[in-house]
Amino acid sequence: MTRAFNFDVLGCPRCGGRMKLIATITDPAVIRAILDHLRLPSEPPRPHPARPPPSDPAACPDELWH
Repeated sequence: MTRAFNFDVLGCPRCGGRMKLIATITDPAVIRAILDHLRLPSEPPRPHPARPPPSDPAACPDELWH
């Protein structure tokens, strides 16, 4: 997880000691209920539509214009 988040997720932000993982929640209904209770988004964001390629050939690598 350190590689993914670029910080020690098990390091205590208060004292710097080590924290223990005591539970893992994998049931989507339970996760949604917790997030809803905390008034946090429980649905993933909708993806933005793809952007068109740049209209300026100088702004784009040559191999895309051949």
